Amino acid sequence: MIDSPFQAPDISSRMSRILTVLLIAALPVFVLWLGSNSIWDANEAFYVDTPRQMIQSGDYVTPTFNGVPRLNKPVLSYWVVAGLYHLLGVSVTTERFGIALGVLGIVAAAFLLGRAIRSTATGILAAVIVATAPRVVMWGRRIFIDIHITMWMSLTLAFFVLAERYPEHRRRYLLLMYVAMGFGALTKGPIAIVFPLLTCAIWFTVERRWRDVRRLMLAPGIAIVLTIVVPWYASLVMTHGWSPVTSFFVGENLDRFTTSMQPDDRQWWFYLPVLFGDLFPWAPLLLVPLSTAWRGAPAEATDSRGAIRHLLWIWIVAIVVTFSFSKTKQDLYIFPVIAAVAALVADALVAGDFGRVHRGLRALLLSVAVASAGAGVVIAMYLAATGYYELDGARAMSVWLIAGGVGCAGLVLASQHRAAVLVLATAFVGFNYVFAARTLPSIERLKPVVPLTDVFLAQASPGARLGAYEFMLPSLVFYANRPVRVMESIDEARAFYEDPQGAWAIMDQGRFDALKAVVPGICVAARHPRLDPKLTEVLSGRPPEDVLLVTNECPRPASMN
Repeated sequence: MIDSPFQAPDISSRMSRILTVLLIAALPVFVLWLGSNSIWDANEAFYVDTPRQMIQSGDYVTPTFNGVPRLNKPVLSYWVVAGLYHLLGVSVTTERFGIALGVLGIVAAAFLLGRAIRSTATGILAAVIVATAPRVVMWGRRIFIDIHITMWMSLTLAFFVLAERYPEHRRRYLLLMYVAMGFGALTKGPIAIVFPLLTCAIWFTVERRWRDVRRLMLAPGIAIVLTIVVPWYASLVMTHGWSPVTSFFVGENLDRFTTSMQPDDRQWWFYLPVLFGDLFPWAPLLLVPLSTAWRGAPAEATDSRGAIRHLLWIWIVAIVVTFSFSKTKQDLYIFPVIAAVAALVADALVAGDFGRVHRGLRALLLSVAVASAGAGVVIAMYLAATGYYELDGARAMSVWLIAGGVGCAGLVLASQHRAAVLVLATAFVGFNYVFAARTLPSIERLKPVVPLTDVFLAQASPGARLGAYEFMLPSLVFYANRPVRVMESIDEARAFYEDPQGAWAIMDQGRFDALKAVVPGICVAARHPRLDPKLTEVLSGRPPEDVLLVTNECPRPASMN
């Protein structure tokens, strides 16, 4: 086992070239087949339709969804999509291209961090780690705002690291850091400022470097951030008063931290599996640098790279621990740590010569190889078998995982550690392409909104209204291209169905049964299972509960219920 990360050789030029080829091969998956599956409810629907409504209304100050101002997030994400709509046309593909740009920014940040703590080749490896992780590929095709805040926060961290690593270019990197911070604040609010400041404060204290604060160009930095953020907030206050701003900073931030907004009570350790899952199969290797994170080494006393490693650890811990105390816990809250995790894992792989001189790293690499093969077996058992949840490409995905896991494990046991890492990375590149090209499109048959909308558009009267009774699927607004009336009580639903021009609404079976007792002239025009199955339903092959499309324009003489 080695003591200092500076005692190990760097990546060979041959392996560096192979990693570069792998990175080039991995990146296109983020921009291919973007329109092959419909909008995901609920997050993506807001970032597809709100920019469209901005363009239609000409109002770029007040984001609006379904006829209601949507002021729970700042405006930059909507502006990005609206700008892409102007350039490329309104479509789901265009919106997802915007997400892909965010992923590429995260990959770039991982590269910059890896290069700063060791070498260009380490940076390439860090970029490969991000680009080959299946959850990154999945989120990179459906979650706009969290991808973009991760990009801006990761770039903020990367530019600060570059300012410390290359002091001769400090001014340039600090200015870029403040620009990224400002755009982050205009994407999701104060977290883009709070976490960089918290990380720096802890780091300056640990490293005893508070004297360096004067070199951070604070006055120009504050001016840059305010120049980016203030104009929209000022316009918002002029249009709507202070209420939306107060509601955002208090309700959307403090209330989420102090009040649970999810049905289940997630414990303090909720983010530990998330941390290791977001960059699977690579993130578990983080346990190796964790075990030696603060071990002193002579070279680190005068080399800024050791201090930068400490900075990355503080960034990860600050974000994970802070949100672990939050009452509301969502997977993607800690997503901004992934570039730092990738850089530290890449550094650990190089420092341990990919496991050849580090027993712990070798054991972990063998473990993730076995886990990858096991995941392939699970996919083959439950998603490749015939039944409701059978997905196209599941067999091919399982083959990639099993072959990659078995190949990686065999090479580790044969002491071919570099080849083992390359085989594992190659397997996940192949897995991701099958997932994006075949599996995601095949999920369409499981999603209810498009088929239900098609029935509504084909059968409803021209003046018919569309609604949702205590059960809203936001993408319905985009595909129906009209407002959806959201009803919260049976009295509202009863009044809705009194419309003689026709009324159609989605709801579940229980609400339909109760409503039919007081509104006898309604019927089920179409039904489709929801796309939120429980694990027990997937394991048993049983579809989830149906979404019903209920109307008062029933066929005569027989109803369809």
